[in-house]
Amino acid sequence: MLKSDMILMTTLFILDSNLCNHKSRVAAIFNAGSISFTVESSCPLVNDFGKSLSSSPIKLREITRKICENPIYIKATENNLHPNCIVPCGVAMCAWAEGGMVSKRLLEKFPSQCITYEKGDGGEY
Repeated sequence: MLKSDMILMTTLFILDSNLCNHKSRVAAIFNAGSISFTVESSCPLVNDFGKSLSSSPIKLREITRKICENPIYIKATENNLHPNCIVPCGVAMCAWAEGGMVSKRLLEKFPSQCITYEKGDGGEY
C-alpha cells in the first residue's frame, strides 16, 4: 500500500463539564510523527485554545512531557483556560490514545474518567 493510499484514523473524545455547563469535542489525528488537533466547544476560551492547537501539529515525543513543559498545557495557559478546566486533560488523553500510548481497547472497556466530589470530613480514603 502506498502512503497516499493510507486512510488516517481519528481519535475522538467528547468532554462534558457539568460545573461550567460547556461541552467540547476533541479530535486528534496522527500523521508522520506528529498529532494534529481539532477542538470545538460551547466555551469561547476553549475555542481559542483549539485554534492555537490546530495552528501546528505537536510531535509525539512532546505530548509525553511533564505538565509544565507540555505544549498542550502551555497553550492552555496562554489561552487563559482555568485550572479546573477538563479540556487540556481531555486533549492530552486524546493525543495519547491517537499516538498509541493508551490502548483504545482499554478505553472501550472504560470509556470515561471521573472526578467525584465527596462531602465529608476529609478523613482517610
